[in-house]
Amino acid sequence: MIGLIHAILFEMIDSLAGSDGVLEVKRRAGVGDDKVFQIDEAYDDPEWRRLLGAACEVLGVGPAEAEAAYADFFIRDAQERWPAWFARSRTAREFLERQPQIHNSFATSLLIPAMRQDVTDKFTIVRQPSGFLMKYASPNRICGLYVALARSLMKHYGDHATIEELHCQKSGDPACEIQVTWPAMGAP
Repeated sequence: MIGLIHAILFEMIDSLAGSDGVLEVKRRAGVGDDKVFQIDEAYDDPEWRRLLGAACEVLGVGPAEAEAAYADFFIRDAQERWPAWFARSRTAREFLERQPQIHNSFATSLLIPAMRQDVTDKFTIVRQPSGFLMKYASPNRICGLYVALARSLMKHYGDHATIEELHCQKSGDPACEIQVTWPAMGAP
């Protein structure tokens, strides 16, 4: 998993629970106090799962609430960090259809081909007239975070769409399939 996700998680924890909260999450996850996550490096998936679980414990929230808070925090951060992402998209649909390309662009910094492949294999999009089907497969099983990010983008752009998870790795499916559908008049 690309360290951008980790770095933003710790920025969010710091904003909600301060530096003591950050240290407590690291302690509970078995990560050294001095470890800094670089946005352009890859980190192992089990470590991410431990960090997310520890963050939920420290913040006193469940996974869905943590994913929603993270999504809103991430979108605000991304608007400052990468305003061009938002300037290029007039709607949430346009942004979400670019999301796999944005995600995969972070893999270009990884020197080991297998690590790049792990990143680029996570998302596949199938465009449809009324929306798209997002296919997601990762050992982290954070499809809820994708859904929360999509909802946060909808709020940002003032869009309305239906988001339905048709298949989920958490239920034993080999991949998650998330159907996003816009009303006929809202589709570009």
